[in-house]
Amino acid sequence: MMKFPTLAVLAVLLLAGCGYKLGEIRPTPMRSVQTLAVPMFKNKTFKPRVESLFADSLVKCLQQDGTYRIVNTNEADAILYCTIEDIDRTSLRAVQNNVLATSEYGLVVKVRYEVVSQRSGAVLMSGLQYGRASFFSGNDLVTIERQALSDAAADLSKNMMFQVCEGW
Repeated sequence: MMKFPTLAVLAVLLLAGCGYKLGEIRPTPMRSVQTLAVPMFKNKTFKPRVESLFADSLVKCLQQDGTYRIVNTNEADAILYCTIEDIDRTSLRAVQNNVLATSEYGLVVKVRYEVVSQRSGAVLMSGLQYGRASFFSGNDLVTIERQALSDAAADLSKNMMFQVCEGW
């Protein structure tokens, strides 16, 4: 019959290799970065005033994650530059009995990003990220689409945070 200390040691040995890690899991190029700046996004689309919506959403998401301290550009170890390349609205679902009218739209935002080191000027990370949202048509399509842009900004921010903070 096994005693309690023997069971405890056996349990610790079995659970020691479960793959959990405490602490930060930064991507290798970002290991030296402690502070990060996120300036206003650049906008290559015809949608007005979406730059601040996306920048604010990303800053809030990064602050909530806490991996990097968000500071001004002159105090940062690295700067995360983002450019909104495209905002695409597509029809997802037609109105029943009328295939020419749309009842649900999909919204995809494409953003190119680059993390640049303040010290060396080297590009630490770069790539494309996407934010997605869907919305239903209504009386005021412009207002409804603007609200969906907020949802797409939140999705994009989450995807960017995973990429910059955790590398996936």
